[in-house]
Amino acid sequence: MSKRNTKQDTLGKSHNLSPWASEEFDRLTAELEQSGIQLTPAHRCTLIVAATLRADIRDCWAVIQDNEGNYTKAGTGAVKLHPAAARLDVLRRDLIKALAQLGIHKPDADGSGGGPSLEDVINGDD
Repeated sequence: MSKRNTKQDTLGKSHNLSPWASEEFDRLTAELEQSGIQLTPAHRCTLIVAATLRADIRDCWAVIQDNEGNYTKAGTGAVKLHPAAARLDVLRRDLIKALAQLGIHKPDADGSGGGPSLEDVINGDD
């Protein structure tokens, strides 16, 4: 009986991921491949981090939905930002950094997705 070799196996998908992080790993891997980004085993750690961040964002969003908004009341009765809402900003920032390491960058204003090449910058042709 032969084991089917999947891209997730090649990339070393951790078996210790939470169920949501595992789903996000599969989704992220598929999205990157469909975008033409070549993934290698060297991307493993960053993929796991990005998948975990996406799962944590998903968890925070579920908590906010259950709370019916971004705000809650402190013990004194004062309205305050829900901790899950505050955590979302940090998680999103970290996810953007991880995605950049995987080759996902904000497109230029013309939609091209790329700025000047390294060679252009070195030659002063930017």
